[in-house]
Amino acid sequence: MRKYWLKILVIVASFIVIVTIFLINFKHPEILSKSFNSSSSSDNSNSYLFYKCEPEGKLELKNLYFYTQSAQNSKVSTIEALQQAGYKNLGGPDELLIRNSNGFVTSTKLLNLSCKINDSTYKITIGSIAGNPNPMGQCGAFSSHWVAIEKGDSTILPKTILQSCNSESAISDIIINSNGKIQIHKTNPYSQSESKKSADVNKERTIYVGQAPNAITTDKFGNIWVTNYQSQSISKINQEGNVTNFNIKVDPIGIAADNYGNIFVINNNSLIKLNQEGKILGTHEIADGMNYIFIDPKNNIWVDDWKSGKIFKLNENGSIINTYQASRGVYQITMDKVNNLWVTSSYGPLTILYSDGYIKECPQYGVNNIISDNNTAWITTGKLLDNSVMLEHINLNCKILDQSYKLDIQPTGIAIDSMGNIWISGNKKYGGGLLEEIAKEEKHVYPLGKFPGPLVVDKYNNIWVISGQNTITEFYGSSETTQMNSSQNSSSNLNPHLPIAVHHTFPENIGK
Repeated sequence: MRKYWLKILVIVASFIVIVTIFLINFKHPEILSKSFNSSSSSDNSNSYLFYKCEPEGKLELKNLYFYTQSAQNSKVSTIEALQQAGYKNLGGPDELLIRNSNGFVTSTKLLNLSCKINDSTYKITIGSIAGNPNPMGQCGAFSSHWVAIEKGDSTILPKTILQSCNSESAISDIIINSNGKIQIHKTNPYSQSESKKSADVNKERTIYVGQAPNAITTDKFGNIWVTNYQSQSISKINQEGNVTNFNIKVDPIGIAADNYGNIFVINNNSLIKLNQEGKILGTHEIADGMNYIFIDPKNNIWVDDWKSGKIFKLNENGSIINTYQASRGVYQITMDKVNNLWVTSSYGPLTILYSDGYIKECPQYGVNNIISDNNTAWITTGKLLDNSVMLEHINLNCKILDQSYKLDIQPTGIAIDSMGNIWISGNKKYGGGLLEEIAKEEKHVYPLGKFPGPLVVDKYNNIWVISGQNTITEFYGSSETTQMNSSQNSSSNLNPHLPIAVHHTFPENIGK
């Protein structure tokens, strides 16, 4: 009888334990283990994030995509091998998403990790974003992790998405070595390729900054400064390629450096002045529709109001000296060697503000990029959709000179180096990016990532261009050369709904 009651007691105790575990997991699912159960055949996740901290070695975040059938077949063994090698499985991004009663994503849980390497402590914050339910079959259908890394009070990696719908830019590994150097590798999630594309190859190097870089400039010291729209930050890149990020908690859309090395950033109706250490020195309210900033050799600051078409001339302290009227939709500003101001407009004609104060409207409309060249300027006009994009040379009388070139990209930026070579960044018809160097009768072509942006030439004649959703690429050599007359336009594979050139301020400029 005693054995009988003992058996009953064991059964009841086991039942209570099982029910307790079930209730805890039901009420608090966030405490469920994130380790991968290799015996489970019902796990339908397509991506996992792995974390490894080696105090004497490195910090590593490894993201694996299991899209192909062969990758799915080997998923269990692959994850088990990583766990045996010391990697901690952080699970899939969907585990971090918080949904309401209707199933809509409202926010993300955060994973806060800490890794000490030598004498430095790195704080890693990991979150998640929901995937696009209809991305034309690409990887954006799946949710993604994002990661941000801080070292002390400095952000060394702003919020960075670990998955991209562009198969050429999907980030698979983020590594910080014992010297504190960060390395980011890319892979192709569709082929499950294990090959890694280095961030510094041949005569170019790609440097990771914040999300959605949209404006770029260089200062007197040779540093490169970039505004990151979605990250609400600016990045400072020195000649060694080291990046310092400053969180300014506004949406920056334009940037320029003065003759002293101070940095000016546009945010909505304000002009923000910062020093080289990223400290804000002052904020000046100017106009509601500011979009572009240019600082001339005399340290005068020129900004626009694209709503009214007004151009404001400011002193170095942000005080308005004078106001001029150009066309609505002011887009870009530049100054030639004889102090004439050239102003392009999204809606109106090209305007020249002569050094004596006289304003002239040229007959050229739809100028989307401009750069001065002595007492002339180079402009780009036209749309890639109808094969009408041109690079033209124009003088102070609004006359188009003999030199002109038909372009195969929709320009997003233009610059001239000290040798007189013209550099143009932009999108191809098929969505990829290119950087083109036009030198006399030759054209050098350099590949860029998706959605390239503006570019700048530094004091050492190196070319820095916004090359993707979170990257800047420096070019300090030449690549393959083709003859100008060898380029041919082809529209057979053109997606007419593809945004060719996107400007963050004017949504109506998509496709221009």
